[in-house]
Amino acid sequence: MRIASSRLGQLRLMGALALGQIIGRGALALGLLLLVRELDAGSFGTLALALAVVAILATLADAGFARLLVRDAARAGLDVRSLVYELLRWRLLAVAAVAGLASSAVAVGATPFEPGLGALVVLYLVFESVAFGYENAAAGAERPWRFVVAQAIAAIALLGGLAALTATDSVSLSTAMAVLAGASALKVCGHLLAWRGSSATVEPPRRRERPTTLFLQALPFLGLMILTTVYYRVGIVALYAVGGATETASYAAAIRLVDVVGVAVSVGFLGISPTLSRMHRDRPEQIWVTWRRMIVTVGAVALPVAAVVAIWAEPICGTLFGARYERSAAADLRLLLPGVVLLVMQGVNAAIVVMADEHRAILKISAINLTVCVAATVVLSEIHGARGTAVAFSLAEAFSFVTFALLIRRRHGAPRLAGAGRPSRRRPPA
Repeated sequence: MRIASSRLGQLRLMGALALGQIIGRGALALGLLLLVRELDAGSFGTLALALAVVAILATLADAGFARLLVRDAARAGLDVRSLVYELLRWRLLAVAAVAGLASSAVAVGATPFEPGLGALVVLYLVFESVAFGYENAAAGAERPWRFVVAQAIAAIALLGGLAALTATDSVSLSTAMAVLAGASALKVCGHLLAWRGSSATVEPPRRRERPTTLFLQALPFLGLMILTTVYYRVGIVALYAVGGATETASYAAAIRLVDVVGVAVSVGFLGISPTLSRMHRDRPEQIWVTWRRMIVTVGAVALPVAAVVAIWAEPICGTLFGARYERSAAADLRLLLPGVVLLVMQGVNAAIVVMADEHRAILKISAINLTVCVAATVVLSEIHGARGTAVAFSLAEAFSFVTFALLIRRRHGAPRLAGAGRPSRRRPPA
């Protein structure tokens, strides 16, 4: 039974997704808070680079299929199981291709990681990529408890493994990466068991469309996910290239708090996407009013919270990351906060645009925004180090928010925006 057919059902869906994200991302955040204290600055900077590389490559390995699952599963009705298995099957091809390229790069020494660490990074990439597909399948099919169970299994494994390393004084870069990869592997097993055990019989995947058509449908989602992931991670990569692992450490610590906000954005996106997908299909005239209400609500919550965090940035960073990062991470965090507020509001924009099937527009805007983000990050990181990287993040988020908001206004704005007494230029819904 689909649980999000009413407002109460949508709240239940978002609550379950939030619980899963809190368990999974919360365990990772706690683990990294432990590691930032146990590892020296150089090792933690290298670990941050490894996680950034995995996030970027996992986005490429997804090929946009995870968000396509959310959109299409919400519309699939009783045929949702067949759809999920078909899209996950094709998605695995992209995961295998990216993992193969990453393995080759490690083998020929084209990465900053030693061979043993590089192998662990590739394993972590594969497991995280596979798990991400199942997470979105659970959200799109509105069966989020599968996601919660898998996240709980991974959280127990991760925190238990890191606690064991700490108790035996065995914390190192390689052992930490091994625990991360092992916990991710158990998360995949949890997803597989949850989906396999959900029914006595499973329909074999049936081909709805040609593979090339499916990849083309997923391409806009890939563009948007690359944009979002790069906004988070390109700063760490740029800083590592310019200043090395030690200088990267303080910025990597501050960006951990941005990841916490990213959890809320991801939960909100997955929670409202099925409803918005059906709204685009059945009631497109309500999109503009819905968007304005969401933006005002989200902004009214995010701005005061950001102001409080800015005032208390040093005590927060000192408590979480230790005295050595108190001032440096706090300075980076204050410069990140304007971008964080816009990041939260951009989550609403992304949900509206993605669920509207705006394929060409998404690709065009994502390409422009990605170019602006990378250029600003590279230039400002080179000139101002970590501070410049943080400023580049906020500037890039502002540019992204404005471009997506303008697209929504153009596509869904009220007719009076075209001028009183004049016909609207808004395109009719497809």
